[in-house]
Amino acid sequence: MFTVQKARPLLNDGASVILNGSTNVDAGDEAFGVYAATKAATRSFARTWANELKGRGIRVNTITPGPTDTPGLSGLVGDPEQADGFRRRLAAHVPLGRLGRPEEIAAAVVFLASAQSSFITGSSLYVDGGLNQI
Repeated sequence: MFTVQKARPLLNDGASVILNGSTNVDAGDEAFGVYAATKAATRSFARTWANELKGRGIRVNTITPGPTDTPGLSGLVGDPEQADGFRRRLAAHVPLGRLGRPEEIAAAVVFLASAQSSFITGSSLYVDGGLNQI
């Protein structure tokens, strides 16, 4: 929030701001209440800033990744064998049957930052293998 507030006057007209959301906002997962609330606030900031900055042609969107196979994900569970089981359990909940790859999330961010998404603002792009869509 503070970064975007400070950067707003410095943004070029027509810029693109992309915030990081979370599928936990929609899932209502047990024990993730505070985390989900902060991500819901992020989503609200995106909508509000999209409206406030529309006069300068600045687009503000949220990228909402699903479970993504990163070292950080494995780090949530210390033991490598348990980490493999954890990844398999997460993947079983994703309609596409696998975890996302970091480059898939990056490609969606590049799209939102590019002129190809010039008619998209105030939106949340879910890159979650259908986790919160199906």
